[in-house]
Amino acid sequence: MRILIVTHAPLNAEFGASQIALNLGEALRAQGNDVTLWSPQPLPANTLWWRSLRAMRVRLDEFLSATDGFDLIDCPPSLITRRATRSAVVIARSTQPDLLYFRHELMGRGMRGFKSLYLPFEFLYTLYHITLVFAGWSRARRILCLGRLELNWMRRWLPWWQHKLESYVIAPSANDQLTLREIRIARVSRTEQKLRFLWIGRWVPHKGRKRLLDFISVWNAAHPQDTFTIAGCGSGLDKEFPIERLRSGVINLVPSFKRSELGELLAQHDIGLFTSKVEGWGLSLNEMLESGMVVYATLAGGVADLRPYHESLLEFPPEFGSRSAKPISHSLTDYYDIFNWPYIADAYLNSVNCDVSNPLERVPDPLAQHHEAST
Repeated sequence: MRILIVTHAPLNAEFGASQIALNLGEALRAQGNDVTLWSPQPLPANTLWWRSLRAMRVRLDEFLSATDGFDLIDCPPSLITRRATRSAVVIARSTQPDLLYFRHELMGRGMRGFKSLYLPFEFLYTLYHITLVFAGWSRARRILCLGRLELNWMRRWLPWWQHKLESYVIAPSANDQLTLREIRIARVSRTEQKLRFLWIGRWVPHKGRKRLLDFISVWNAAHPQDTFTIAGCGSGLDKEFPIERLRSGVINLVPSFKRSELGELLAQHDIGLFTSKVEGWGLSLNEMLESGMVVYATLAGGVADLRPYHESLLEFPPEFGSRSAKPISHSLTDYYDIFNWPYIADAYLNSVNCDVSNPLERVPDPLAQHHEAST
């Protein structure tokens, strides 16, 4: 089968959406499929932010016009164009819950956001983006939600697309899983001593940064010997934290790190924190758990899918009387049976094969039908 996997991010494993696309593409190729990975990035340097989505869609149409046909196009919903639906069976595969992100972004602005001169333009752009997401879902033969939580949300709020909805899971690459397993086997239990907490993510509201700061403040007052590392948060955040905690080493900021440095970062910490209000998945969850860490997490992203396989995935916040990072079992057999890319690729093909085998029965484009009726 000829498969085109489209991602809106640059084709670089440093980006979460691209990392998923790269791992899925490699697994599908290993099963004998002809897979093309494609991104509209980089866009021209002079592309204005509010024209970026349109520019990506134009580039996709140009690429499809210049390329021989595909059996299947796997695409973010906002990039699914009319030409794409005429070119092949189209799957709208989610890498993040777009509508929930938009909601939290607007709600998180508060009064400060309403005073912004740019707010009306940002609101219109968000409305445009939402319209494209709905159009993509309408045009797609199948909608693959990332994880059980997004699937349940879609079933509840968009029941008319019930017949299209399925979910998929993600995992670290095979090489990363080997590295993480070695870290887990070498890990030792740490009890009644200095505990080292780790939080990984961009410093944005939906990641639950206020929850994290409140927790650090209360926990540090009770356990001043423990430390907190905030990694991948970006630069220029020193003013967000009490200067005395930064100077004393209670809080350690790691603005960015390379994928090759992830193993060392995980090995140097005992407990993972995941505080997101809404999340696509949070691959750091898999990585921290596979490295043998205890993880305290809010119910977001991949938590509902991962919890049945990990006794060490606990509810955030930790109990303040708890002073241990329990040793993790070296065996995660049940987890590895599901969370590996060959299995994920098998499940993906089972979801889409029935659609590709009936290409003449593709889902009609309601927007195109409306256009034809009006003309």
